[in-house]
Amino acid sequence: MKTGKGRILKRKAGNRKYNSYWVYIPSKISKDYDFPFRDKEQVLIDLIGEHLEIRKIYNLSELTKTYSIEDATIPKIIESKALLNNNKPFIYYRDLIYSYRDANIISNQIAHALLRVNKSLKLKNPKICLMFPNCPESLFCWFAVAKAGSVFVPISYLLKKDLLEHVLRNSDTEILIIDYKYYPNFKEICERLPNIKKIFIRNAPDDFKFDEINANFEELYSKTIENPNISINSYHPLEILYTSGTTAEPKGILYRNYYTLSGISIGKEWETLGFYNNIKLYCPLPLFQGFARYFMIIPVIYFDGSVIIAEEFDVSTFWSDIQLYQPNCFCYYAAHLTALVNQAPKEMDRNHSIKYAFGAGASKKVWETFERRFGIQIIEMWSLVEGIGLTINTEGSKGGKLGSIGKAARGFEIRLVNSAGNEILPGRDHIGEIYARLRLPYELEYYNLNKENITRKGKERWVYTGDFGYSDNDGFIYYLGRKSDMIVRGEQTFFAIDIEMVANSHPLIGGSAVFEVNDKKSSGKELKICAIIKKDAKITHKEFYNFLKQNLAYFMVPRYIEFKEDLPKNANEFVQKFILQNEWETGESQKNTYDAKGSF
Repeated sequence: MKTGKGRILKRKAGNRKYNSYWVYIPSKISKDYDFPFRDKEQVLIDLIGEHLEIRKIYNLSELTKTYSIEDATIPKIIESKALLNNNKPFIYYRDLIYSYRDANIISNQIAHALLRVNKSLKLKNPKICLMFPNCPESLFCWFAVAKAGSVFVPISYLLKKDLLEHVLRNSDTEILIIDYKYYPNFKEICERLPNIKKIFIRNAPDDFKFDEINANFEELYSKTIENPNISINSYHPLEILYTSGTTAEPKGILYRNYYTLSGISIGKEWETLGFYNNIKLYCPLPLFQGFARYFMIIPVIYFDGSVIIAEEFDVSTFWSDIQLYQPNCFCYYAAHLTALVNQAPKEMDRNHSIKYAFGAGASKKVWETFERRFGIQIIEMWSLVEGIGLTINTEGSKGGKLGSIGKAARGFEIRLVNSAGNEILPGRDHIGEIYARLRLPYELEYYNLNKENITRKGKERWVYTGDFGYSDNDGFIYYLGRKSDMIVRGEQTFFAIDIEMVANSHPLIGGSAVFEVNDKKSSGKELKICAIIKKDAKITHKEFYNFLKQNLAYFMVPRYIEFKEDLPKNANEFVQKFILQNEWETGESQKNTYDAKGSF
């Protein structure tokens, strides 16, 4: 402990209408390595008798008050909540309802079956991959794999054969649990994956021939319903989660059980909105993604709520689902909000049960339109699959923070840093990279990473995310784009989104993607835009080019234009630009590309 004499000054503020007090801390304390506060950081101040206590808002003890770090494991959370909530509804799916007790029993059945399989195959804590659509079994298998002490590997059902093979090989998967609708895709590559010892197939047709390797998923429902007697600690590997492959092939990140504490972080934010044990969340997000599980499902469990699992987001059935299940919130990606806004007005636009929407990627224009039309407050968030950073904006439009991804959530730290590694000043003119880290003393762990990555580990556990933005004077962050979307022309720095927003404002354009390509003629880089023309609309390359030229700065106008029927997207509805760039590099797309400076 260090002590020193400081002082308190009283000053007049607000045209001398009220007093403000300033606390001066001696330099030997403020300059100490362990000094916990940063410049302009918001703090909690308590007056306790004659003592003034100043403490951090997001204290680690807040996250671990109920569940210590040692208790932060999937098995302990699920088992304790089953005892506490018993028959309370946990999952709604179609016309089915599963209670907390049901979820624990079913996951126990699957866990015991997996333990027997592991023993028969002589596998110790194997990697168990799941390739399912959205369904309760997706969550039950996640819980079961954790209870069995194995490592869960959820895989996107949108992966093409080459990327699917990469993930299965890179993750060292030994057991595969797969829905039959995705099995034919896997079948074409299975011979190249000898490491996979057992495959459980769900919804196989009646005439499917099972054998020693291929088994029926129903075999995983053992008769044993007791909690497995397996010792799992918070540092035990929980899963390998793969990036969605927006800029390159998917990369694996190792998550350990303690990361479930992120559920308390989000839940604490929900409490400030009035949710305690009454949250009822409609979830149309893919359950193979970490955002849905760690920042939506786990908080629901921690705070004794319920979740409605939708098989996917369907704009045509969204409001009928809301009317049926009566949730008080839902989670979104940006494309979902756009689809809802683009629907014709309905009677239910204001006559519904939803108060909040939690998600990421909402543009300022759609955000404003959505809230005004539906009366639902958007709670915008930001994170990476790497899971080391999370922001949340609970102020939103009501607090004058429309368009911001918010501030660091409890348990996380965020900085905006320039190329020299120094924190930047507030303001749109000061663009910096987002640095992030957990307050828990753990580091980002990639699994079998064999290529250079935009997101990278730095000093003192900080992770350089490769995402860029700026902050306002209140510390709210405004996201601009990925490093791969940053474009530099001389002294000008801008992002692909700046061009795409202008392109998408054209009444005949239904979406676009801007990226840099290597130009053989100039031996430099040029901008290319791929755009979708709306159905039954007609526009020429030259007309579109002239529109861009009239509405963009000269250095932002793409030289190359290609019209496409659709754009390759991942499960987040983000365009996979690396696929478009590969089409250019291989020459596949050049014959369909318009060159504003002349033909090929």
